[in-house]
Amino acid sequence: MISIEAHANKNGFSFIELLLALAIFAFAASSILSVVGQSSRNISDFEQITFASWVANNQLVLLQNNSTWPPKNKAKGEEELAGLTWYWQQQVVETEYPLLRQVTMSVYSDKARQSEVYQLTTFISKKGK
Repeated sequence: MISIEAHANKNGFSFIELLLALAIFAFAASSILSVVGQSSRNISDFEQITFASWVANNQLVLLQNNSTWPPKNKAKGEEELAGLTWYWQQQVVETEYPLLRQVTMSVYSDKARQSEVYQLTTFISKKGK
């Protein structure tokens, strides 16, 4: 036979069980917050790379439409895009073919050009007459 006193002890959680449940919940919540924080940083990085790639592409299109040959090496400039100022620099390298140049466009987030965000390399040919 089961006594009434034995049933009285089984009503609800003990203090230790409650503390253990709270510790597990706190650990799970901090893990979720860490994942959410990392995701927001990744989105910010992806946005910055996207804008920098647009700046590099814009400058390469301008360079392709420029009539100066060969393209100027180490040209620098800045461009406003998405409410930010981006700083770019191009590097021109000769190829084996005299009418073709390799151009690398680097885009930076700072004026000192220390923090490179994106780099794009393409080839530009001299336009025939």
